[in-house]
Amino acid sequence: MHLDEVIADIQASTDLDDLKRTLQRIVENYGFAAFNFLDTGHPNIDVPMYFGTSGKAWESEYLRNNFVHVDPCVSRARRTNTPFSWGSVAMPAYSAGRKPGAIKTLEAAHDHGFKEGFVVPYHFADSKGRIYSSLVVFFWRDSVQKFQFLLGNKKYEIHLVMIYWMQRAIDIIAHTVRRQPMIFRSGDPSEGPLLTDRERDVLSWAARGKTFSKSRSLRSKAMWAVRCASLMPATKRMRSPSASTWA
Repeated sequence: MHLDEVIADIQASTDLDDLKRTLQRIVENYGFAAFNFLDTGHPNIDVPMYFGTSGKAWESEYLRNNFVHVDPCVSRARRTNTPFSWGSVAMPAYSAGRKPGAIKTLEAAHDHGFKEGFVVPYHFADSKGRIYSSLVVFFWRDSVQKFQFLLGNKKYEIHLVMIYWMQRAIDIIAHTVRRQPMIFRSGDPSEGPLLTDRERDVLSWAARGKTFSKSRSLRSKAMWAVRCASLMPATKRMRSPSASTWA
């Protein structure tokens, strides 16, 4: 397929299922076996938003072992905009004892027949300027030599294709998914209630280790200070010798 035909197919996709099928055709054309999309913008979540074609067996093992928290590719994708291969990721040293999670993750992928992978990070800002992150990984089952040859010739082309695909995914989800996942929320206040000033203060003090009762006390003192500050100009005018009660 020519590049313009690939991009046209992406733009013509009308829903996520259609977009998923389109990308699977594209990755197979390059020689990959499958792909997965993963939301990487929420490190505290055990099961972030994901979808793809890698198969239930791999997805189940990845989730069951909480690999998302130790996956070296996920960690690197959060820090870069540049696509990279699994083989280029620095691995922790290991000789004996407990095996690092990063090594376990890639070994498990190899056990499922994936000999290499190509990761395309994607970061974007919503209407409020907040940054969100995700990645798409392409799974390779053929020889590593063929993989390296492919990247030497098609790496930049694949990256360009994925920029169009990711943008189309964002557009589709923003318009068709009723309960949008966090990575694709537009930040429109109509989508949900915003925190009040009081709630923001309480959360801020809680983050500093304050108890609820202490936070309430601090809030009361802050409100009293604001009231006093607002009355000071009027008090000064009343005490001024030039002030008259008969204006």
